[in-house]
Amino acid sequence: MSDLLYNEESISSIIEYAQRLENKTIDEVNFEQNSYKGITSTTKNYIVQEKKTKGGFGQYLETAYFGKEADNKSQPDFPAAKLELKASPLKTLSNFEVKVKERLVLNHFTFTDLDKEVFNKSHFKYKNDNILLVFYHYNKEQEYGQMKVQLADLWQCLKEDEVQIRSDWQTIVDKIHAGKAHEISEADTLYLGACTKGATKDTNWQVQPHSDIKAQGRAFCFKLGYINHIFQILTQRKEHRQILETRFLAKNETFLEKINSIFTPYIGKFANEICKMRNENYNLADKSRYANISRRIMGFNKDFSNLYEFNAADIQFKTIRIEPNGKCNESMSFKNIEYCEIVDEEWEDSYFYNAITSKFIIVLFKRNEGQDEYYLDRVIEWQIPVEDYHYFEEVWTDTKNKVALGDYEHFMKISDNPVSHIRPKGKNADDLMFTPQGTQEKKKCFWINQSYIQEKILNPIYKK
Repeated sequence: MSDLLYNEESISSIIEYAQRLENKTIDEVNFEQNSYKGITSTTKNYIVQEKKTKGGFGQYLETAYFGKEADNKSQPDFPAAKLELKASPLKTLSNFEVKVKERLVLNHFTFTDLDKEVFNKSHFKYKNDNILLVFYHYNKEQEYGQMKVQLADLWQCLKEDEVQIRSDWQTIVDKIHAGKAHEISEADTLYLGACTKGATKDTNWQVQPHSDIKAQGRAFCFKLGYINHIFQILTQRKEHRQILETRFLAKNETFLEKINSIFTPYIGKFANEICKMRNENYNLADKSRYANISRRIMGFNKDFSNLYEFNAADIQFKTIRIEPNGKCNESMSFKNIEYCEIVDEEWEDSYFYNAITSKFIIVLFKRNEGQDEYYLDRVIEWQIPVEDYHYFEEVWTDTKNKVALGDYEHFMKISDNPVSHIRPKGKNADDLMFTPQGTQEKKKCFWINQSYIQEKILNPIYKK
């Protein structure tokens, strides 16, 4: 007879046991219920180790709390209940908002095996149909048993988001079928990604079935935007709050198809005409009026959180103004850099990596010769080419290192890198951000260079 404090064959029993951890630590709850039976010599190594490793908390949770030995078996962690266990770290931003720290890595796959699968009988579906998610507050100064758990609950991705999850899975598989596993990018998909793996990514190269080119080994993951979205949804359900999750897409409808249908009535119309058609005020003094017009056409609230898919996929929605010669005069900005956050980030789990590997929806307003006003020309879907990621990583790494050193005056300029740079976006000199050094510095953000936007986005469309 098992001496475990839950029924291994029951999803509800396992979840109820996990939820005893909410607002407590593993060691605290184990002490309360005198249940240290799961601690092994391996677990003790996690307790005393000085250097934290990815997955360490999850292994400690599995062994010290659930009384299970960690293994590399291809079945779910609780096979009798067909339930997978995943731990996801949280971080607290300078504005006290709690966010997920990194994407959630699911299961590894080989290109050869995945090439033979169909979704309904896939290993991904078998292993990740039911996931017990345990969200905990990561603190590099604490041992795993002392990190507080905020939320533990069930997420059934196929019940919640089957159409998009299936589509993302098939997009990845289709690239393998086409002999393009080496071209897989996290920007290809919205919720379910195929990520490379940290320290081993430079040595983890695999053969692929339809090409002689080796490709980096990958694992399925919930992208950062999607796992953050899951955390928000589960938190709101737990607190019995109203969940605002308007669906943007109809079944079997692409983003570009949907967006084009929304913008079609306004194509060719000047900005003031669009406002008149929509019974909205046209404010010439508003420097962001074109972006605001685009946002209102889409039906966005201020932070895009009212549209389910945009919130879950972290889609980058941008507006560009084009001059009569087909040129743009401005670089493209992103949100302000969280100085206290970036020093603890790793590149592939960073905000900026998540942003550049997202899908871009770009609204183009154009001005003709002799006209002062811009008209809505078209809407396009775009993603940054994989071969350019290293340029963005260079800027991010330089920024992280300088923040760690307390140097806020010598970030990369637009002339230092062909794709990106750092400069202010703050409203004024008093718009400041806290730093790891305890000081406050002027807010600055990542920008994509105007020349790069011109080359990659506009020249293919407007070059004469």
